[in-house]
Amino acid sequence: MSPEEAYSIKIVAEPALYGNKVYFTQKWIENGEYRSSIFRFDGKSTERVTVGGHERSPVVRNGVLFYIRYDENRESIMKIRELGEPLEIASLKKVERYIFHNDTLLIIGTEDTKPDDPFRATRLNYRFDSRGLIRSRKALYAFNGTLNKVLTGDFDVVDVASNGNKIVVAISYRNEDAGLADLYYFSLEDGLETKITDGTGIVSSMALSRSGDVAFTGHREGIKPWAVKKLFLPAENKQLVLGKHTGNGSVISDLFQGGRERMVYDGDTLYCTGQIGGESYLYSIGGGPIEKITESGAIQDFDVLNGILCTVTSTSSKPSLLRLGNAIYDPNNGTRFQTPEKLVQGNVEGWCLIKSPEAPNILFVHGGPHMAYGEAFVIEFQYFYQNGYNVIYCNPRGSSGYGEEFSSGCVEDWGEGPAKDLMDFIKRAAMKYSLTGKFGITGGSYGGYMTNWMITHTDFFKAAISERCVSNLVSMCGTSDIGFWFNAVYMGVSDPWNPQSMEKMMRHSPISYVKNANTPTLFIHGEQDYRCPIEQAEQMFVGLRMNGVNSELLRYQGDSHEHARAGKPRNMLHRLSAKKEWFDRYLAGVMQ
Repeated sequence: MSPEEAYSIKIVAEPALYGNKVYFTQKWIENGEYRSSIFRFDGKSTERVTVGGHERSPVVRNGVLFYIRYDENRESIMKIRELGEPLEIASLKKVERYIFHNDTLLIIGTEDTKPDDPFRATRLNYRFDSRGLIRSRKALYAFNGTLNKVLTGDFDVVDVASNGNKIVVAISYRNEDAGLADLYYFSLEDGLETKITDGTGIVSSMALSRSGDVAFTGHREGIKPWAVKKLFLPAENKQLVLGKHTGNGSVISDLFQGGRERMVYDGDTLYCTGQIGGESYLYSIGGGPIEKITESGAIQDFDVLNGILCTVTSTSSKPSLLRLGNAIYDPNNGTRFQTPEKLVQGNVEGWCLIKSPEAPNILFVHGGPHMAYGEAFVIEFQYFYQNGYNVIYCNPRGSSGYGEEFSSGCVEDWGEGPAKDLMDFIKRAAMKYSLTGKFGITGGSYGGYMTNWMITHTDFFKAAISERCVSNLVSMCGTSDIGFWFNAVYMGVSDPWNPQSMEKMMRHSPISYVKNANTPTLFIHGEQDYRCPIEQAEQMFVGLRMNGVNSELLRYQGDSHEHARAGKPRNMLHRLSAKKEWFDRYLAGVMQ
């Protein structure tokens, strides 16, 4: 399999029901760029509705299709009637979300700014990965003939919902830098806000019923990334956990169209997702017991209208499936992929794609750390399997979907405990499948941290590839968009800059043990990565080279922390080739 073949798949997203049809976005890579258009499916046939190749986010209202048309410089909300010409309604630099409030269009977006002007930072969160320098906050706009900014300030409006009578907005905390948020009722007439949420925490998704009841997912436990997310029903004073972790945003995939966390009221019944281990499901919450209404897989998105259900699902062997009732649309119909076998070692769940006992082996380590491998499709796994490798991956302590005790297992222990889980899983896989080939290791973000940790604590792996990695928890506090709070809370320190805290964080930093490393290692990093800045890879690369270890640093211009999932297509193709060349050289004995 070539990288071009690996990335030839099509991805379905953003379903929007209207009558007995569903409109949706289909995304693919063509001529080195991402393309997407609006399609519709009636359960029998699929039809392309827009043809420009830069359209997304369909909404149908009173027989009129609305969608977002985008390019590098501008995003516009368009509308089109059957057989009519598209008409531009409103335009902003970036349109994050839009909904209808009666005849008024509510839009969350950002205005155009001058990116070459000097920038003065006054807050800690002055930049954000994939967003860049925060020159313009996400504001709420209202369009009813003219476009007016109705809610703005030194905060982001991150979500909005309406039932035609009330409006609810989710707003990032004012004067706060750790990504926490609150819910408010918002009056379009006078701009007044009435706070809904208690305590402090995050808001991942929300919905508003026709009777005015608010529901939202997240947690109210302050700065606590490992907290299990819940479903909150304030009117009923209820907090529920769907599965083991409410929501569907934690099951990892490298599809270039990510999933969307959302909630939907259909009448008085609420629909919401929940995670159990490596799978996510759709649940209904009505007058009776909570019901899990989907089968195995990973829910990427869904919509419900008048009792009709539409889901977008990914599985380990099917990239993207659209289900409308009992009908299925597979945009990759005819393409065959391998199904992994589940393997459990103690309380660690994992999966294996075994080519042969003699084949070289690659251990993949996920990021987060509170994410999880599972039933979502991973392009890279299929690529390496098809090219002769055994692919092994699991969810060590710290992974989400297994309860808060398991999720918190890596707090103040990013390295040693998870490393034991990974090594125990490798031994179990080697015994079960009689594996005799060499082992390599790779991972991104926290997975890159674990790759760095492993090569500085064991010589077991004969090759490593560390992507968008973490190596120095102290320097990352001053260079990452979230490191100043993220690293501190994980290491159990209140002030990362006092000598005791710095000493503790350096004990947990792979760079402190770089002289122990002997494993040939390739470091891959996007130069615009603000989450785990490229200086983290630079430190490890220089440290290994100065100590005589064969290492290389591969830098991708213009790519952020998402370089392996949503980077420039030509960079993603190059990345797969580069990773295969490295593992071929050191694991398979293929000289380049």
